Amino acid sequence: MNKSNLICFFLSLISGILFFLSFPKFGSSIFGWFCLVPLIIVVFYIYHYSNFHYKPKKVIIFSIISGLIGYCGILYWIIPTFIVAGESLVWGVVAMLLLALYCSLYFALFFLYVYYAQRLKSFFYVLTTSSLWVLLEYIRGHLFSGFPWMLLGYSQYENLSIIQVAEYVGVYGVSFVLVFFNTFLAKVIYDFVVDKKVEKFVFNIFILMLLPICISLYGKLKINKILKKIENASQTLTVVILQGNIDQYKKWDKQYVDYIMNTYSQLVFSSYQEILKKGTNNLVLYIWPESSVPGWVLEEDYLYNWISSLVKLTNSTKEVITFHLVGSVRMDKNKKNYYNSALLFKYNSDKKDIVVDEIYDKIHLVPFGEYVPFRNILGKFIKTVNELGEFSSGKEYKVFYIDGIKFSSLICYESIFPELTRRFTLEGAEFLVNITNDAWFLKTSAPYQHFIFNIFRAVENRCFLLRAANTGISSIIYPTGEVIKATELFKTTNIVYSFNIYNEKTFYVKYGGLLWVVYFILFLVFNLIKQK
Repeated sequence: MNKSNLICFFLSLISGILFFLSFPKFGSSIFGWFCLVPLIIVVFYIYHYSNFHYKPKKVIIFSIISGLIGYCGILYWIIPTFIVAGESLVWGVVAMLLLALYCSLYFALFFLYVYYAQRLKSFFYVLTTSSLWVLLEYIRGHLFSGFPWMLLGYSQYENLSIIQVAEYVGVYGVSFVLVFFNTFLAKVIYDFVVDKKVEKFVFNIFILMLLPICISLYGKLKINKILKKIENASQTLTVVILQGNIDQYKKWDKQYVDYIMNTYSQLVFSSYQEILKKGTNNLVLYIWPESSVPGWVLEEDYLYNWISSLVKLTNSTKEVITFHLVGSVRMDKNKKNYYNSALLFKYNSDKKDIVVDEIYDKIHLVPFGEYVPFRNILGKFIKTVNELGEFSSGKEYKVFYIDGIKFSSLICYESIFPELTRRFTLEGAEFLVNITNDAWFLKTSAPYQHFIFNIFRAVENRCFLLRAANTGISSIIYPTGEVIKATELFKTTNIVYSFNIYNEKTFYVKYGGLLWVVYFILFLVFNLIKQK
């Protein structure tokens, strides 16, 4: 490998590592602002000075190398989850590499454009590259049922003042800002290396820094404004979030049914005692994690009776009215279709019985988790595939009602889809609940990655987001994206919290489904403008 190749390979490697380090649990949001810079500089060099033959081919190779490094770092958790499920290390590595390669192809498409578009003027060039990145993220988020895992914008989950713009442009808009900054910075650095003009370099850096500064100032003002509105809101609700911490491979084992039931019974009882002791708001919503019931709650009488007894217990005094949102699998009336559902249990004080008249069936199912594409083919090679259930998809964007307060539930994987989430708030939900089971992921980075999506959903929809996770991270997230309370992983615990109901129909909620058109127009128009 000659010197030029070696330098380009090294810079591509750095970009991949920085991209991986932009996300939890190992990284920092700061890397998101310059993770693409080394690879963009490589493309500039190949375009202007390289003696490489087949230059576009080199761009593809280096960008895929960078993408593979980055996404293998992000998705490494696939390997231990395969091993714990009883599959071989080889299949785990293959699955991770295939998914990382798929995501890396979007890298290759983006950097090919970075290579070919250098005929454009600087400002047009930065705008079109940023727009293309977002369009590619949109495609990845929808193609083959969608996999919008760790979009670049998610790297800023801790940077609350920056992500407030998500109420207008969603997480995709934050990605746009970061790519704009990366591309501009790479061009400034590259031009300085070539022409050595210090004054021009300093001026451009100053102009560039105005972007995050202005966005951050807006964000800080917005946060203060929202906090005041929350403080003055009139409706109050107390929630109890249950974290049972049930091992994934005990959840469906009949010998652990009593253990699971006892665990949740103790959590409900202890939290109810805490509510009575504190004398908090008399309206209480208990939130159970996804598939927390060790069986089919509507089909197995002993499970239904167990939940009913807990609902009655928590409604045993007139001072407290409670509802229980319970994650469970269920069958339809013909017992032909199976659903991953959230069921709202209510106590009918007049009839002294339990009512379950509101059910949400998960709409967006997890490939290879809740349904299996190409089951007949894959089942010949991966035995676990044959053991996986085949769930049906729900059709209704359900809004639950508790004493006039409206909310909706996202089940597990659904929280990673911003377009799906906004449909619930459009239907009238005043706050969102995410119930999930992350026990699959063990103590890898996956539970942390899965958690941060919810921060953006809270900001995009400007509402409280309450998360109940079987093994963590369970949490209370403010409409500003601030995480008020969060549990540790693999700890049996609960959260009791009272908050003032606040939400607003944001620009993103109203028009977020059309924003991709804006990026497409930006990309198209500035490419068609003739350059002098």
